[in-house]
Amino acid sequence: MNDEARQLRQLLKIGMARAGRPPAGLPAPLDALLPHDAAAAPEGALWLSLGALDLWERSGFIAPDQPAPAFVPASAPDTLRPCPPRAQAVLTLLLRDLHPAGLEAEWLRLLHRYGGHLPAHMLPKLLDAATRQPALRPALLPVLGERGHWLARVQAEWNWAADIDAEAAPWDTGTPEQRVAALRDWRARDPQAALAALAAAWSSEPPDQRAALLAALAVGLGPDDEAFLEAALDDRRKEVRIAAQRLLARLPGSRLAQRMEGRLLPLLRIESDRIELTLPAALDAAMRRDGIGAAPHHGLGEKAGWVVDMLAAADPHVWTRQFDRTPRACLELAGHSEFAAVFVRGWALAVQRQDGARAWLLDFLIWSAGARPSLREAVPDSLFDVAAAHIAQDDALFDALAGKWIGDGFPMRLLTRLAAGAPHAWSEDMSRRALERLRTSMLPLPDMGHPWLVRQMLSSLALALDPATTVASEAGLRAAWQPDAEWDNAVNAFFDLARLRHEMTLSFQEPA
Repeated sequence: MNDEARQLRQLLKIGMARAGRPPAGLPAPLDALLPHDAAAAPEGALWLSLGALDLWERSGFIAPDQPAPAFVPASAPDTLRPCPPRAQAVLTLLLRDLHPAGLEAEWLRLLHRYGGHLPAHMLPKLLDAATRQPALRPALLPVLGERGHWLARVQAEWNWAADIDAEAAPWDTGTPEQRVAALRDWRARDPQAALAALAAAWSSEPPDQRAALLAALAVGLGPDDEAFLEAALDDRRKEVRIAAQRLLARLPGSRLAQRMEGRLLPLLRIESDRIELTLPAALDAAMRRDGIGAAPHHGLGEKAGWVVDMLAAADPHVWTRQFDRTPRACLELAGHSEFAAVFVRGWALAVQRQDGARAWLLDFLIWSAGARPSLREAVPDSLFDVAAAHIAQDDALFDALAGKWIGDGFPMRLLTRLAAGAPHAWSEDMSRRALERLRTSMLPLPDMGHPWLVRQMLSSLALALDPATTVASEAGLRAAWQPDAEWDNAVNAFFDLARLRHEMTLSFQEPA
């Protein structure tokens, strides 16, 4: 109710005799239509005003003048191919949230491989989804098309997807998220120029932005970045120091790694079949600067945690040279130590940071499959996430596990994690070998131990195996497994998911 109507109704309640004043004025265009001569009774004017105002409001509200909206140029025509109707139907099904997470990203990658763009009517829902789930963004960005990038420019919460030309200086004009993305792109093209730009702007950067910008140096990381990162170890912001420590730990032969090696070597010695460790006496300022003791390690004492931090930042190849043993032999030595969990956790953290530590990664997975449970728990889950990114491209890694993962709880959990974390589907050859293991090792299903783990493993494998290969093997697998009523749902769900993924692939093989 506006002010005029409120005043008129108040006058009606108390009566004109008591109010002692004429009715309140009406909006100018309406007020001019009513009688205002002295002969008009106040009561009559009140009723006329109320009736006129009621009709005025019923006929429609005239909004006050508004500033003209900012001009937004129309979206450019799309250069990518339209999405095939059959593929659109599959995406509509996926967006109902009735299927496991991750299938949308796989569909988006198939669309990108097809060379297509998303249909316009599906853009808002997927932009909203990727705003809530940043992990979806790498698969979504290449298929947004011109319309999607246009939408992202005019909707504030979607501006992370705005198609900003890196040459158009988003480094100076973009949002914080866009500037980080621009720096990553710049690093991919010219790491030294990007570093110089960051160094020039560093002193004026907001403290909460420095850590995100520093982390972008992970793209194209090299020896030329070391001096800048060393200086960042003295930053007042803890998050910046942590980002610098992690990047320096990834640089083989960095001064940080050498300082850690220098601290560790006096503390270690080999005695017969084990590694002996002397815990450090105190934590000094130089150790704190390098990140030692920055956070506690669950299940370990304070000083043991310091050693984990040192091992995590040292090059793992140091120990194969120092002990003249393979990574697996080093792990066997550590397994007999009083501080076995310290070595296992520290080395695992170092291996996941080093891109060139493939031998250590492979031996870690093989060793963990046979290690005692207390030591398996010392292996951080993040190491398995790194392994998951490699297993689809590494036959040796897969073969090392293939003979172990059925019938034992830990290898099944490990394979489940590796399959669930795989960024892409396994190759046809690897899938064929995995399915053959499933056929020969799980028969019949009613006799399998660890039924809960088997079901979980099947769910993860259904998302990782090549779908066409899986669908083609259905008859042979069902005959070998002989599922009873208890296993029917799990087996049906495995093949239903494989068929859905196969349909996704086929849907991009028809013309748009």
